[in-house]
Amino acid sequence: MKLLVLAQTPPPLHGQSVMVRTLVAGLPAHGIELYHVNLRLSRDAADIGRWRPGKLFAILGACGRALGARFRHGCDTLYYIPAPAKRGALYRDWLVMLLCRPFFRRLVLHWHAAGLGEWLATRATPLERWLAQLLLGRADLALVLGEVLRADAAVLRPRQVTVVRNGIPDPCPGFERTPAPVAGPRTRTALFVGLGIAGKGVFDAVRAIHLANQTAGPDRWRLVVAGDLPDPAEAAELRDHAQRSDGSLVLAGFVSGATKHELFAGADVLVFPTYYPAETQGLVVAEALAYDLPLIVTDWRAVAENLPEHHVQRVPVRAPAEIASALARIAALPPPDGRLRAWFLAHYAVERHLAAVAAALGGLTR
Repeated sequence: MKLLVLAQTPPPLHGQSVMVRTLVAGLPAHGIELYHVNLRLSRDAADIGRWRPGKLFAILGACGRALGARFRHGCDTLYYIPAPAKRGALYRDWLVMLLCRPFFRRLVLHWHAAGLGEWLATRATPLERWLAQLLLGRADLALVLGEVLRADAAVLRPRQVTVVRNGIPDPCPGFERTPAPVAGPRTRTALFVGLGIAGKGVFDAVRAIHLANQTAGPDRWRLVVAGDLPDPAEAAELRDHAQRSDGSLVLAGFVSGATKHELFAGADVLVFPTYYPAETQGLVVAEALAYDLPLIVTDWRAVAENLPEHHVQRVPVRAPAEIASALARIAALPPPDGRLRAWFLAHYAVERHLAAVAAALGGLTR
């Protein structure tokens, strides 16, 4: 097998592009020969999933390079990431498949976004369903990030569906969390990392901190939001909350490197109350585990799958009061003492992920 990876790597930096970069860099060491064509469609976080005329030319150029690589390098298997439940993105996929799929022996779809299968089954027109089956259906392999996501991929009737959870390079090798002070009142930090939009649950987290501080006694909570704010109206609302919060809401913006490390190392809990329609797992959950950081997550898509029972609080979507109660439970628990980090190393290490992808791909040639 020789794999042609037609997918975008950073920038912009988000879960899907990061995992493509990880795949391209790591699969050759696991015996998979590949060639990468960067399908660079999004310029920044606000551009993701939006249609603009320049994307058509980017698609045509990338497909031309992919076909060139098909014949120049002998690539026989096309790797592609299908659209979320967005009509414009689906039409993009049809164009890519129409131009490229007939020239490859095998098709692998890696489902880094959720919701398309449900959308096709319930909201698409009969013509859209027929075209989706014609151009995207019967893939040789569908890779999904969780058991609950199998049904989404199954709508397009792939020949094989395999669950391969994400894995990331260890962001903090040898990390040991510094014990928090036990005497006297203190301010605890809840960390939100990701796009600061309503669908990711950022406003639910803000309301939960407000509720928690009404009942927390002498201890206080503050919320640090680390990530881009792509929606102007929502960004303005968040900034207004921050100005009126008396320090309980901090907007850190996009962070990386040492700044990101300090935020994870200094936090008391990661709050990830997403109900984003295309959400699958969320790399930030794996990062928090690596930092031995307790979690509050919604039981949405595959976000809460394959997580330990201890120091992980599962809450319904759009439920700030439940998040506030979960903050109180986290505050009452003893520290994880390395157990969450051990879970990360056992389940979300990058080599485990790459080996699983390589094994699934290798099964296509047997």
